[in-house]
Amino acid sequence: MMELLDREIFRELYRGFAMPLSEIDCGLRCGPYNEYGVPVCCDIHLVIPSAFDLEWGFLKENTDLWQPWSCHGSVAQGLEEELQDGQVLLQCKGYQECQRDYRTLTCRAFPFYPYLDSKGFFPGLGYYPDFRDVCWIISNLEVVSQVYKEAFQRTFQRVFEFYPEYRSNFASYSNYLRAEASEKNEKIVLLGFSGNAYLVNPQTEQNYEVDYKELGAYGPFEISRELQFPAENRSLQDTEK
Repeated sequence: MMELLDREIFRELYRGFAMPLSEIDCGLRCGPYNEYGVPVCCDIHLVIPSAFDLEWGFLKENTDLWQPWSCHGSVAQGLEEELQDGQVLLQCKGYQECQRDYRTLTCRAFPFYPYLDSKGFFPGLGYYPDFRDVCWIISNLEVVSQVYKEAFQRTFQRVFEFYPEYRSNFASYSNYLRAEASEKNEKIVLLGFSGNAYLVNPQTEQNYEVDYKELGAYGPFEISRELQFPAENRSLQDTEK
């Protein structure tokens, strides 16, 4: 009975984190550049969602969208070794059969993760740098809505209450990315919950506010952003507001 109640926590989390990250359908922007022609976040060749064991239990009871991810070889072994305790790797039926009410938390958060500083403070959203060249959103962070950022904050604060070890894992991951950025002489881009964007010095952890226009664009989106027509630029600005 207690496990059933615990599973229902994910119904609460899903309801509070149901909105898209932007009014723009970003999958239509990245899909044409993807080798498989599907949105990057839905391409099982690029992104393999994970779910908490209880989350997986909740999903199994409510939808047939998901099944355990299966693969063999060194890649599969590596992913299994990196998987956090109490989680499972999943795969869905594909983006054309998506049931948005039953997307995993990792699906809803992509391409972002909860950034934690060395003191454990949770100041905003960081993005996974490995996806810079394929994810359109990372090159157009100004379109991420304020409503989404606030929901992201509430959701992960709640998740950290249920899974303290998950907070520790993201603290370690954030520290790893700081070390990596320092080695590459890069700054970490952070979306603050107040709506502002920041660059974080990975060595000192000092951050300073920047205009979204100052942030970089990557891969094919660097050129496409430069070629935007005035009407499209106005659309992006209106979305940000």
